[in-house]
Amino acid sequence: MMPFLLADNANLEQRLPLYVLCVGSHEQKEIDRRQSGYPAHQLFLTRKGKGTFRTVDGREYEMAPGMALLLPAHTGHRYRPDDSEDIWDLGFVAFNGGAADALLSQMDGLTPCAVHAPNFEELWLKLEGIWHTINQGGEHAYDASRRLYDLLLAFMEGQYPVAKPVKKVYPADQPNPALQAAVQLIHDHYSERLLLSNVARAAGYSVQHFHRLFVAGYGMTPQQYMLQLRMRRSLQLFQDYPGITVDRVAEQLGMDTSYFIRMFKRTYGSTPKQYAKRRG
Repeated sequence: MMPFLLADNANLEQRLPLYVLCVGSHEQKEIDRRQSGYPAHQLFLTRKGKGTFRTVDGREYEMAPGMALLLPAHTGHRYRPDDSEDIWDLGFVAFNGGAADALLSQMDGLTPCAVHAPNFEELWLKLEGIWHTINQGGEHAYDASRRLYDLLLAFMEGQYPVAKPVKKVYPADQPNPALQAAVQLIHDHYSERLLLSNVARAAGYSVQHFHRLFVAGYGMTPQQYMLQLRMRRSLQLFQDYPGITVDRVAEQLGMDTSYFIRMFKRTYGSTPKQYAKRRG
């Protein structure tokens, strides 16, 4: 679960074409008090359980696992979980901005409409990315805006897929050059907030197809590859710069310090401080 977070945009609403108002996920209970709707657009994702949205004009939208619902601002509605024992794990992000209406106009037929999301896991990961960005506090507004735009584009991509390119087959001893270029991009920019969608686009593939090719070629996901690369680099930093702080290493890797510590311990069985102390 991602506890409800209210974004603090530091009075940037007039500058940002898209901005997040709130984001989170929780065990959704019945809501029966939004007759005038919510003052912002909302994207809902059902990860577990089932529930139903009902708009003031009487239309109903059933939400099951793997489904999404894009609800325009000021759409009067109420919603409730079904009567089963399963909790309704509902993720959500509320957003607004000068570009929001234009984006929704490009999704004619999807607002409001409960749809199956073939790329649901990708959408959920992007929702988590927005939550973690805002949870870090500080100067998050621009990054959250970028992540929100990426989430909405991914939602559109899942509903309006482009024609797939002809699959190229390479001999076993000849690696896919596009995949090699993508890996080089990861190596060159591992310390930045490198989005998988950007890497896939640079390789000339959709996110889903790139993910499949990467796993087939390297035996792990692109995210796992990048994490492995960052962990190896962290060891090198501790070895090359005795006395370097954990915060500094995390900064060099483009990672939040708490997340870096957690991943380091999961990878090597000890915290970075414990490792650095043994090295000293």
